[in-house]
Amino acid sequence: MKTILTIFILTTAFMACSACANPGEIDADHVVISTPYGDIKILLYDDTPVHKQNFLKLADSGQLDSLLFHRVIEGFMIQGGDPNSRDADKGVQLGEGEIGEALDAEIVYPKHHHKRGAVAAARKPDKVNPEKKSSGSQFYIVQGEAFSSEDLDMIEAKRNTRLKNDYFYKIQPHYQDSLLYYQQNGMSAELMDLQLRILAKATEMAEDHGLFVIPEELRNEYMTTGGTPHLDGDYTVFGEVEEGMDVVDKIASVQTDLKSRPLDDIRMTVRVEK
Repeated sequence: MKTILTIFILTTAFMACSACANPGEIDADHVVISTPYGDIKILLYDDTPVHKQNFLKLADSGQLDSLLFHRVIEGFMIQGGDPNSRDADKGVQLGEGEIGEALDAEIVYPKHHHKRGAVAAARKPDKVNPEKKSSGSQFYIVQGEAFSSEDLDMIEAKRNTRLKNDYFYKIQPHYQDSLLYYQQNGMSAELMDLQLRILAKATEMAEDHGLFVIPEELRNEYMTTGGTPHLDGDYTVFGEVEEGMDVVDKIASVQTDLKSRPLDDIRMTVRVEK
């Protein structure tokens, strides 16, 4: 009987332990950002686990406390998390600092998109960051605005033109000798024909890769609730505002300098809600 009881206890303990978070992980889903304008409660997504745990650890360790919302653009977003902002003099441009290493992208589009209230990781541009890795600490909260159907069509077109151009410039060097020869010898018809063939090849490669399309349900959301759809698929969205969008709106409306930094510092304190 003792043996059976012991096995039962050990089995129960094992099952309880297996349900626990991995060692070093913080078992929580929410953080609260306190600002002079009020609190913002954020839900962190389970299917972006690297970003979720990183943000929880930053909050739990106090590393985000006293940092500024250093970039604010009304109708777009509010951004913070630059460690250089803690002691920055007024008027100093911010946005280059980060805590820790860059994070691998966890882009789950279209499930997680740049709707109003989306929380996403800032990052360096594609030219120096083609893998779209996220900043180790900088994040932004989407305020956004409503778009017309024509606006969304234009966003799709611009994104797909950029994708085609990217492929064009990738494959163009393979034809450089012929392009240069036609150009130097005034063979304009041949030059144009080759350029069109390169563009057709680039378009085919872009289509194989997958052109950017805003799904119908997202189009309806962007036309009513609003957001920033032009960022979709390029940045990791890892959470959303559950309470406090009125606070985001208040912060987004403050006066800023020409570099989009608020004239009056807006500091944050971030805590994990367990």
